[in-house]
Amino acid sequence: MAPTQKIDRDAVLHVAKLSCLSLGEAEADAMARELSRIAEYVEKLGELDLANIPPTLGLSEGTELRPDHVTPGLSHEEALAAAPEATAGAFAVPLFLEIGR
Repeated sequence: MAPTQKIDRDAVLHVAKLSCLSLGEAEADAMARELSRIAEYVEKLGELDLANIPPTLGLSEGTELRPDHVTPGLSHEEALAAAPEATAGAFAVPLFLEIGR
């Protein structure tokens, strides 16, 4: 297994920017340290020998699942009829996020 690459402050700030989050320098440094520790822990878990450990959960052949049944849902008109307000055939909701304004 390849060694874990340390997650630096610049990577955290880049992802924060892509996520429209604002982080201060101290927050970015702390997040980089925490994410690096998590990555190191996950790497250590990958070193465990699990060859003789049976799975504890999962779907295998013979696992019984409930059958799928298709049931009708609301029509477009029925859904909009229950809405407090509809505009142009869609639910009208208040503006809560302004991007690029």
